[in-house]
Amino acid sequence: MKSRALLAVLALLLLTGCSAAQQQSTAEPTPSPVPAQQNTLSPSPTPSQMPAPKELSLMATGDVLLHPQLLTEAKTSKGYDFLPLLDGLKPYVQDADVALCNLETPIGTPPYSGYPTFSVPAQIAADLATIGYDGCTTATNHTVDIGTAGVKRTLDTLEKYKLFATGSYRTQTEAQAPPLMDVEGIKLGVIASTYSLNGMRADTDWRVDTGVDAKKLITRAKAAQKSGAEIVVAAIHDGTEYSTRPSDAQRKLGQTLAESGAFDFIYMHHTHSVLPIEKHEGTWIVYGLGNSVAKHATDTILNREGISIKATFTRTGKDQWKVGELAWVPHQLSSSPVRWCQVFTVDDCLPAADAKASLARTSKTVNAYGAFDDGLQPWELD
Repeated sequence: MKSRALLAVLALLLLTGCSAAQQQSTAEPTPSPVPAQQNTLSPSPTPSQMPAPKELSLMATGDVLLHPQLLTEAKTSKGYDFLPLLDGLKPYVQDADVALCNLETPIGTPPYSGYPTFSVPAQIAADLATIGYDGCTTATNHTVDIGTAGVKRTLDTLEKYKLFATGSYRTQTEAQAPPLMDVEGIKLGVIASTYSLNGMRADTDWRVDTGVDAKKLITRAKAAQKSGAEIVVAAIHDGTEYSTRPSDAQRKLGQTLAESGAFDFIYMHHTHSVLPIEKHEGTWIVYGLGNSVAKHATDTILNREGISIKATFTRTGKDQWKVGELAWVPHQLSSSPVRWCQVFTVDDCLPAADAKASLARTSKTVNAYGAFDDGLQPWELD
């Protein structure tokens, strides 16, 4: 989405000349960021003018989990600024047609709080939109930490910043609607669910997508297909925290979903650690993305490491797609201030020794089931 939108912007600049650029340079900034997927510069082409895309790239990242230290570091005189924390992610987010996060914690009101009942500022949604995210899944074990009001506030905030959301709902009508994103005419179905709500209960059984029963997830995927989804992915919040391998039940779930033929790609989060990637019967399964951003009190390197993936779907026939290429980038979160730091190459974000050790450790975990031989590629930016 973002790469093809860039071509449209460049063409427009050639047509309008330098005067438009001069006008933009003197314009006052708007208080709310403009979402990346909106293009206010020119009208969208009509369907007859737009060729059907042959590829679609999806970026998926792990838990956005705002512990108190992250709020302290982001505090400003005017509120909060999470952009320095997220800055390393930006070029990868903008390298994919569509980017999805997992927003682990509900949006609240001051005073904010951390574990075990999270409440975080709305600015995180604004800043995720600013760097180019297109949406977030919201089915996690912390979804109802601050009750139904927190669920609704979270979804209102995501909607304000034009971010797609699925996994929790404000109304039964929303819950019953097919979870579809329209990405340049391609309908992408996102089936989200969480293993639990940490012992809490939602006020209704439709408020949050809960449960990791394979049959129910497959039924939901097939319903999305009947509603027009050309590509269907699973985003499952499940697993054993601080592990380096999926549990037997988690691996069986992933493989069962893959074998069903109802899903084109499967990814998981929750463990706060990286888990292996596996290609099973032709379908890629990412068992654990690890944290995207977090700062746990638990002192282990595992919760400071994560991966982001880019699944490039290729059209193989009418309404038929498959992942033609899967790419990954590993990261480690610096200690203080916390920053997202890729570790494929050494830069000033982390000490060189830390980056190299993290790359070796994460690569070993990711490749435990033979992902590299099956075609997993490093994510290289142009």
